[in-house]
Amino acid sequence: MGSDGSTVLQTGWETGKSSLVGGAYSPTAPGAFLYGSGGGTSTLFAEPDYQQGVVPDALANAHPAFAGRVVPDVSMDGDPSTGMLVGQTQQFPASAGGVRYGEYRIGGTSLSSPLLAGVVALADDLAGSPHGFINPSLYSNVRTQDGLVDIVHAAGAVVRVDYNNGVNAKKGTVTSVRTFDIGGLSISTESGYDNTTGLGVPNGLTFLQRL
Repeated sequence: MGSDGSTVLQTGWETGKSSLVGGAYSPTAPGAFLYGSGGGTSTLFAEPDYQQGVVPDALANAHPAFAGRVVPDVSMDGDPSTGMLVGQTQQFPASAGGVRYGEYRIGGTSLSSPLLAGVVALADDLAGSPHGFINPSLYSNVRTQDGLVDIVHAAGAVVRVDYNNGVNAKKGTVTSVRTFDIGGLSISTESGYDNTTGLGVPNGLTFLQRL
């Protein structure tokens, strides 16, 4: 997000890392795979009715036994480099002050799950009643009425400076570039439903109204 609240970049979470060593980034950008989102096709649960005709057959039939349930359904922010700043009182080494308040960036499921829970809570409040099981609605009226934004590949990167010891600058810092949605190292972001971002991300007020 930009400082004015506008959307700057939305893409899949598949991050490569290159570190600045001797004046050059190594390995060269987009770097080595660091982390990314997960998804795939179940070998236990059959494809639900609401996914049929929306999830590509190539994904649903990834295993020969039967058409399987594919995840995820929707996405929220996951990469720690684009995540949120959180603060808590925690235990640091004695040389760094022991028990004290500290802040750090957070991402992953620990961020995306509560974000989506908060969005659905807003939808419940707007509707005046709980929605309950929302999956069929996501794949039908929400998807077809612009309630979700389809996520496709988009080039982008951030430069970070981190403490070598993870606490303070006493042992120096390391500069790295984190390249987004590098492609080819894990699952990929495609137009339409994909097993990286699912149907897409909630489209603000439109999502709340369509759910």
